[in-house]
Amino acid sequence: MDFFDQIASWIKENPGKTVGAAIGFILGILLFTIGWWKTLIILILVLVGFIIGKSRDENISVIDLISSFFRRNRD
Repeated sequence: MDFFDQIASWIKENPGKTVGAAIGFILGILLFTIGWWKTLIILILVLVGFIIGKSRDENISVIDLISSFFRRNRD
């Protein structure tokens, strides 16, 4: 159990590296198994789902959320 405790503590200390490695691994598998275009379509659909979910969570319209991505910060 000591090995798994060390792995768990490393994951807790480095959540960004862990998520990045997992995403890279999944993208690599998708690219090699289903190809570039199908992987791109999956990524676009994930992004659309994220935008819709974020708009529901924050109670703002999808249009406002999308336009906020393209607005420049005017300070």
